[in-house]
Amino acid sequence: MFNAVRISAPSHVHAGNYDIEGSIGRLYGTVGLALEEPRLVLEASPGRGVEVLGGGRRGDVERFARLYLEKAESRGCSVGGVRLRIHREIPAHVGLGSTTALALSIGASVYRICGIEPLDLKELAVAAGRSLVSALGLYSFEQGGLIVDGGFVRGERRPPPLVFRMHVPRSVRVVAALPERPIPRILDIKRREEELLSRMPSMDPGMAGWASRVVLLGIMANAAEGRWGDAARWMGEFNRRLGEYWAGEQGGVYCCSEAEEIISAIVDAGAWSGLQSSWGPTVYGLVPARRVSDVVDAARKAVEKVGGGRVWATSVDNVGAVISSV
Repeated sequence: MFNAVRISAPSHVHAGNYDIEGSIGRLYGTVGLALEEPRLVLEASPGRGVEVLGGGRRGDVERFARLYLEKAESRGCSVGGVRLRIHREIPAHVGLGSTTALALSIGASVYRICGIEPLDLKELAVAAGRSLVSALGLYSFEQGGLIVDGGFVRGERRPPPLVFRMHVPRSVRVVAALPERPIPRILDIKRREEELLSRMPSMDPGMAGWASRVVLLGIMANAAEGRWGDAARWMGEFNRRLGEYWAGEQGGVYCCSEAEEIISAIVDAGAWSGLQSSWGPTVYGLVPARRVSDVVDAARKAVEKVGGGRVWATSVDNVGAVISSV
């Protein structure tokens, strides 16, 4: 049992889902990367009820805290309440995995304060209704790196299995951009996400086969041999082709003209590839370290041209969440 716990959890970016056809018995299958920045950083300590200090998602924090306190109480924890101080946040609902990171961080902190061991992250995710379709957020929190999950089985309420995880060296950098202008439209899509997904047509079997082959041979095999430029280029083509599948709902291969313009600029400046994360509007480039400065400059100019926003360079997080006593 800990008197206080500090958790620093990575964000993540999505590259795509390789099988939305489902004839093999599994659906989706997700590819993505954990990022060192931005991060969620919070501290938790025993309290009365639920007390939240800082941050902009009080309602979500309180909801997750009450959920996990109830779960912990059912396992004999008598703490009774938790005080949560949010030091840093991941921008919400823009393709950076903020909600799963928040849920798992709060769940892990409550369970650690209560002395519930070992910490079962899958249990925490399922309790909050997270990581049941894509487990990228779960495995980013657990161990980071380049992640491929195996998709979910219809009718089963469990996270997809981790089928591939690779440490990504610091010679591979990520330049990310978050344009401001498309955010209201993306938030509207997120509110209607279940409806949109329910009416999406099944993926053409040929497309699912191509995407699966690219994941295995273009991404996983090249990453395993350290051919990061090749792996990154295939990730970009994978992302672009999957954008064609989602084009009817998002209005094009990418979520918006802003994303398309930024992606074009970062590739022209020397990125191996440019990708959109989930529905966007966050986009990112996989970049050889020697070209980071050029790509950041190009991304900033492109973001300013399309109405402003944020640009940052970071590395892949190969550790996952760091949980420590305070």
